[in-house]
Amino acid sequence: MRVESRLPRHLPAPVASAAYFAVGEALTNAAKHSGAREVVIVLTHGSGLLRMTVTDDGRGGADPARGTGLTGVRQRLDTFDGTLALHGPQGGPTTVTMEIPCALSSPKTSSY
Repeated sequence: MRVESRLPRHLPAPVASAAYFAVGEALTNAAKHSGAREVVIVLTHGSGLLRMTVTDDGRGGADPARGTGLTGVRQRLDTFDGTLALHGPQGGPTTVTMEIPCALSSPKTSSY
């Protein structure tokens, strides 16, 4: 697994919690179903959006209709007016892109 984080500041706690859950579920799906040898997580923030991209080099074919994991992620992101996009053709790779609208915490006002 490789993680690339390009976040200049801290995330608000509720957004950080939702992001943690969402990325965790994408990793769980990759481990359980994809047969992937590598997973890359990229975290970025721009134009008021936190973007989380999880890409694995597995067999593809992910389908939210076949389980509750990605459906649960989508519901959690909906709480924040966020989105989930899935690209997982048969043969792979699979990319899950999740976005949550948010402002980053100022270093002077953050409790971190």
